[in-house]
Amino acid sequence: TNLPSCDNSAVMAKVSKQLSIGEKNVVQSGDPIDSISRIHQHRLRDNGPRLLDQRYCHATGYTENGRKKRIYYIIEANSGFSGYGFGVEACILGRDPWKVHGASCRSVR
Repeated sequence: TNLPSCDNSAVMAKVSKQLSIGEKNVVQSGDPIDSISRIHQHRLRDNGPRLLDQRYCHATGYTENGRKKRIYYIIEANSGFSGYGFGVEACILGRDPWKVHGASCRSVR
């Protein structure tokens, strides 16, 4: 598959940006994610029944106050701007008050 890896710098930039926007506009915890480490691929869906290849990833995030949070994200092929490149959807376990990604970040796990 031509999807970037979970720890690709462009992927991580998109994850960080999404988490930052979510913190500012939705979560408003006052304790945003400060760093991300322990990045792993959880699952890869390619050449399957879906038209888009998908790479499921998880990582450990640390907040400004040192709290540890589990981060889940998915990388999807051909879902970037105008259908080119890749798109990323990220979720912090316990910080999705509107359940945008389902209970416990289910849609990106």
